[in-house]
Amino acid sequence: MVIVSRRDAMALRTALMVRFLDADVPVLVTIFDPTMAREVRKSIEHCVVTSMADIVAPSLAGPCLGEDLVAVDEGKDPPVGVRETDEGVEQVPLQLPRRRQLVALAQSVARPFDKSAALMLWGALGLIGLLVVETVLLIAGLGLGLIDALYGSAKTLATVDPADGVSGGPKWVKSALTVTMLVALVLEAAFTAGLVNRLIDRRLTGLAGQRAVPRRDHVVVVGLGQVGLRLCRLLQHCVAGVVAVDDREDGENVGHAREGGLPVVIGRGGDPSLLRRLSLDHALALAAVTDDDLQNLSIAMAARAVAPDVRVVLRVGDGRVANETRSLFRVGLVRDVHRIAAALLAAQATGSAATRVVCRGDDAHLLHEDGQLERAPIAATA
Repeated sequence: MVIVSRRDAMALRTALMVRFLDADVPVLVTIFDPTMAREVRKSIEHCVVTSMADIVAPSLAGPCLGEDLVAVDEGKDPPVGVRETDEGVEQVPLQLPRRRQLVALAQSVARPFDKSAALMLWGALGLIGLLVVETVLLIAGLGLGLIDALYGSAKTLATVDPADGVSGGPKWVKSALTVTMLVALVLEAAFTAGLVNRLIDRRLTGLAGQRAVPRRDHVVVVGLGQVGLRLCRLLQHCVAGVVAVDDREDGENVGHAREGGLPVVIGRGGDPSLLRRLSLDHALALAAVTDDDLQNLSIAMAARAVAPDVRVVLRVGDGRVANETRSLFRVGLVRDVHRIAAALLAAQATGSAATRVVCRGDDAHLLHEDGQLERAPIAATA
């Protein structure tokens, strides 16, 4: 019995009904949620649990990380790439650009993606700069010591009281401090606004760490459905920079991505201005993996307009659209996720020992643990 559904609850209910009617018939069921999948394996005997996202994500991740890769094998530690050869396929180490942590941190801090983060950061840096400037003015104009000058400038920035001796000091000192106080008002307002926004609003990106939006040698994944989330997690496992884009802030998978430390940007993936803000011209690839074929095509065309040389991996689910996209537009590498998943599901349901499926050109091939390739009876594209 093969149970395939996009809704985990429906797949679970059907599996329980089957097991109630027959205690021995083997069951192959697709469930995306890892917690539910784990419990189903424990509770239902003779049941194999997989998901379409788990099956197709390696075939999407490979082309994102290397032009010559057809898939990624995450069963290895660390994950390795699967490359096509004349004899079949071979496993090769992933040759990813080295991510320099200090450079990445400097880029994310200097160019924060969120406006609230930018307000808070530049407001804080501006206030620190004014503190230094006022301290120097008090030392040079009034002859105060370093500690007294620093104390006086801190009082001024905190709008408590001007520094001692300013009232009777030179006019140029008063004029300079007047300007710095007015500038401080603006910077304090910007810093406070950014801080309040960061504390109150739901934060999906960060200034540093895992949730910082990468600026170079990263993969932009548009669409945070089951396939998109699984692809992002696989790319993270491969230690590749990744940022997800979705148009629904309240989506269930957005919460899962946030818990997993994945930077998520809310917006329309086909918006050229958003793609520019994501530094698409410096990215390794863009993967358009929403559940709407035409929307994925629109996203791919927008990506080509912004960064003509970027690799585009295009998810489709309709064989006719897959053919038209590949033959007429040539906008990117096409992956028909339904056909790829069907190849492995059909093989497992009929007793094959294949564990993965890879794409060689337009054909789907079943990959066994010993590296043997077996051509699937269904093509990867129609």
